[in-house]
Amino acid sequence: MWTIQQEIGEFDAQRFTSLGPGYLALNLAGEAGELANFVKKLWRRDSAIGGPEGFGVLGDGDRAQVADELADIAILAMVLANHLDIDVESEARKKLAVIDQRLQAGYYGQEAATAVPPSA
Repeated sequence: MWTIQQEIGEFDAQRFTSLGPGYLALNLAGEAGELANFVKKLWRRDSAIGGPEGFGVLGDGDRAQVADELADIAILAMVLANHLDIDVESEARKKLAVIDQRLQAGYYGQEAATAVPPSA
């Protein structure tokens, strides 16, 4: 388990023991919505946000806002995972393997690049 997941669990156990999975899931969706709304505003300012070059469009203040929203999302996701005894690191590794299999099968189309396997 990630160290941060443990730290969040300890923080949560001392402060937010009355929150249920429904509240956590809805709060998580709300925080993701706040991130999406912020990115939508950035997109209106510069449509390059929609493509790979969009990362370079974000200034320091924009990045700080994205970081703040991502922190909210990560914390809530880990609180929910902790209450359900889910090891986020393990599940993320499993999901990366699934995504890699899909990439190898061409599932994501031309926009996705597949890794070149190391030579033997």
